This record gives sequence, structure tokens and C-alpha cells, in this order.
Amino acid sequence: MTQSLEVPTKEFCLDWTMDGANGGRVHFTLSGQVSLLDGKRFYKVDGVLYIADGSAYCREIGNPRLHVRRNGVEETGRQWGWETISSRKSANRLCTMDGYFVRTGYWAPADRSIQLGIVAEHGITRRRSHSPTATIRLVD
Repeated sequence: MTQSLEVPTKEFCLDWTMDGANGGRVHFTLSGQVSLLDGKRFYKVDGVLYIADGSAYCREIGNPRLHVRRNGVEETGRQWGWETISSRKSANRLCTMDGYFVRTGYWAPADRSIQLGIVAEHGITRRRSHSPTATIRLVD
């Protein structure tokens, strides 16, 4: 694959704060860039998930395992469906190392936007919390 020069790279940033039971907070940031490749036939998401603030309180929020998910939006408004695009990392692990990820996928002619979000899984039951989403419009 070669990178298409027709559509510029779009940057994204998503901030999410999780509150603990005793007033502690952990602030996560998801940032990176999305681009279309090979004549708009493929997309590439290149990003990083990290703790921006409050790393001392990871245990207070239950030390969740976090991962990044993506969804696509077509011209009609129809969505592809959410899919995990990064490995799961515990919040304690994110205190010492950022979670980098790269994902490529097929981009259909009807596709217009990509949505990205953070998911936190808690405990044995893997109860999930979802961040707000960031929508990156790639085609007008």
C-alpha cells in the first residue's frame, strides 16, 4: 500500500476522566492521526492511549483494563459496528508505558467518518465503561 495524497492526515484527541469512590481521578488521553491510503481504499489509525494525570489513583478506580475501539459511519448514516483496535492494558501498566497502536482496514466508497473511543473493563465480570467518542470526518 502507498499513502494517498488526496486526503490529508487528520489528527484526533479524546480526553476521558474516571472517578474513584474516594474522590480520586484518573485522566486518560487518546490521541493520534487517521489517514486514507492507496487511493482512499484503506484507512490507517495510528495512535496512543496514555494516562495524562492522576496515576496514583489507578487502584481506587479498580485498575481497569483499557482498550481503544473504532466504528465507521457511511454516507447514509449507517455505522459499521464497534470493533477493538488496540491491545488491552491495565491502568497500572499505562502508568509506566503508553499504549501505542496501529490499525488499517478497508475504506468503502460510501464511508465518510471514523469514530474512536476508550473502553474500560472492570473486575472479573468485565463490566464496561465507555468514554465519549471522537468522530473524525475524512471525506466530505
